[in-house]
Amino acid sequence: MTLAQKIERILKGELKPENIKTIIDLAEFLKVRESQKKWDEINESEHEFITAEEQAHLDEVKAKGQFIDQDELLQELGINKDEIQN
Repeated sequence: MTLAQKIERILKGELKPENIKTIIDLAEFLKVRESQKKWDEINESEHEFITAEEQAHLDEVKAKGQFIDQDELLQELGINKDEIQN
């Protein structure tokens, strides 16, 4: 029985609650898997959108640990840190 058929049976009320939980778990797994597939496609096509020079610069920044300080960025943007914290 396919996932679609099982979902159809759920909607008709033909499956037991424990089977419904299994179907929900399967659907969530498939959703995560599809999402990961999209990210893999994005990562694979990254070279099409980032030039070799830009990639070299990014690699250099990562190697040196030159990351943007969050507090400095907020200050530069004129955002008070207290405004965004819960």
